Amino acid sequence: MGALTGKRKAVDRPRTQGWTLSELLISLALMAVLAAVALPAYTAQQRQARRTDAQSALQQLQLAQARWRGTHDTHASDLASLGWTSDRSPAGHYQIAIDEASADGYVLTASPVGAQASDAPCQPMRLQLLHTASVILSSGNDLSADPGRCWRQ
Repeated sequence: MGALTGKRKAVDRPRTQGWTLSELLISLALMAVLAAVALPAYTAQQRQARRTDAQSALQQLQLAQARWRGTHDTHASDLASLGWTSDRSPAGHYQIAIDEASADGYVLTASPVGAQASDAPCQPMRLQLLHTASVILSSGNDLSADPGRCWRQ
């Protein structure tokens, strides 16, 4: 029998697979930075996409007003006259109203509600018909222009 020399032989153990704590923290920090950059851009894109809901509702009302005016002396002053049972846009992101109505024109507005209410530059979106011929698409505080480019996609 051989004598023991007192030295232990190193046992080769395979290294376990996985992440160290520092690698995990670095990857979490990178994901947080990416989320901080991407989230505002994503919400802005969502707000912009929801504007089509207001545009669609106002254009539908414009067509309904044209049909109404064909058989009446003035434009309709309320949504019920035009067959609308609700004051919400089709997807529900905007509250629709007829602000003014006369024989020569009207002003239709779409005010954002819910999550869309944070879309400040486009509050409210308007469609105006003046003198039975001029259509003005506006948004925000300006009644005759679209400084936030809310009607352009």
